[in-house]
Amino acid sequence: MKERSCRLVLEYDGTGFSGWQVQPAERTVQDEVEKALAQILRHPVRVVAAGRTDAGVHAAGQTVNFKTSSGIEITRLKKAINSVLPKDVTILDAAETYPNFNARFDAISRTYRYTISDRRLSVGRSYAWHTKYTLSRELLSEATRPLEGGCSLEGFSKKNDKDDYTTIIFNNSWTFKDNLMIFEIRAVRFFHNAVRGIVGSAVEVARGNEPPDLLGRILETKDRSLAGPVAPPHGLCLVSVDYGEE
Repeated sequence: MKERSCRLVLEYDGTGFSGWQVQPAERTVQDEVEKALAQILRHPVRVVAAGRTDAGVHAAGQTVNFKTSSGIEITRLKKAINSVLPKDVTILDAAETYPNFNARFDAISRTYRYTISDRRLSVGRSYAWHTKYTLSRELLSEATRPLEGGCSLEGFSKKNDKDDYTTIIFNNSWTFKDNLMIFEIRAVRFFHNAVRGIVGSAVEVARGNEPPDLLGRILETKDRSLAGPVAPPHGLCLVSVDYGEE
């Protein structure tokens, strides 16, 4: 059977996972997906993801790709994989794609959402950060206003061996509904802890602990020591990945 290139879109609740990427002796989303695919396709599979979410981070629209020589019909694949996946991971869509498709490098943009609650939650507590202090919604919106266009996210990101933290931010916005404060940001790419670093810094501004121009200064100086504490992972969700027209 000729090898085929396939693409999956999936959602997962990150609560019970040590992140996306396979790690020794840890439960990860990648490991669960690859085990399910191997069971259905009857050969080992390695998937490539659009983004490597951290422990506790959720996804509503993660995209992965893999290759298979199995003859299973693509219309049956989604149902077959979901029948063996754990309940906290679900395949939303399965399709064949062009031979060299790469979920990571072919992505045009990623969209993330971070949710904050100004009150304690019982229902939905795994998907929102309950801040125990009063936040100014006006200052939240003002704080993130400088995040647009070409910029470096080095000052918000966890340091590693990267030299290049540049990206293009297409848009960002806050939505306020009842007790929830929802931040959404779309950019070409993100880096480890970047969105959580942005939110944590915006919260410091909204608490009145930092001036409204804090995020602008972090963008300009790339100084991580200026940024606020990293927001908790459970409020963050990878919403979607955009590939444009194929």
